[in-house]
Order: sequence, then C-alpha cells, then structure tokens
Amino acid sequence: MRRNAPKGMLITTGEHEATRWGFRQSLEMGRADIIQPDVGWCGGVTELARISALADAHGAMVVPHGSSVYSYHFVITRTNSPFSEFLMMHPSAEEIVPMFSPMSLGEPVPENGRIRVPDTPGFGVEFNPEIPTRRPFTH
Repeated sequence: MRRNAPKGMLITTGEHEATRWGFRQSLEMGRADIIQPDVGWCGGVTELARISALADAHGAMVVPHGSSVYSYHFVITRTNSPFSEFLMMHPSAEEIVPMFSPMSLGEPVPENGRIRVPDTPGFGVEFNPEIPTRRPFTH
C-alpha cells in the first residue's frame, strides 16, 4: 500500500500503462493502492495475471480497466480484485449497453450492480455474424 496515504483515500493508476515493468515500478515506489491494467493493452490475460501477482506481492488491488468479459472472467479468479470496472457505452448514458455491442453477442451487462459471467465456452460471447468482416478502407 502507498506510504503516508490519507485514511480512506485510495489512489489508482495504470489504465494506460502497457507493461508489467511499468506496473512494477509504480508498485515498488508505493505510488498506487489500486492498479488498473487493460487486458487488451497489457498483453492479454496471461500478462494480466503476472501483473496481478506483482500487485498482490505489494499489497495492492487490481481493478482491470474496462475490457468487458475479458476482465470479468479475470476478476472472479482473484482475491485482490474486489470488483470490475464497467464502462458506460451508450452515447447519452440513458441505458446500459454492452461494451462491444453490436460487434459481440451475449455480452453481459450489470443488473442491480452485479454482472453474471456467462458459463458458455470461452468468454461466453460470439461475434455478430451481421457485422461486416471487411475493412472499410484499403491499405
């Protein structure tokens, strides 16, 4: 935990950090109580697990930044990840919609403040077959 932290105030960082070495430096310097690696930016679920082990060794919590089902599945496997971040993706925040909608099907959204992780194979989502699978531009 951060040295000389005011009681009741936790410091979080890392949603734009991309390597375990950057997280290690922040943790060794006592700069954060909670780190927020993004599974899509830090190198995937395996690298997220390595970062989480570093955090655990330094007494810090891990709340992955966004990443939807990839973070939800990770959080339920960790003792130092007390909750998951859910990003509001509706343009006017009038309704709760899945993060990767309409690209993914079956992505869970919070109900009464909780998310139920799908028990289907993989991460529990499928690509929407109605979404074009071609790039709209040429290289």
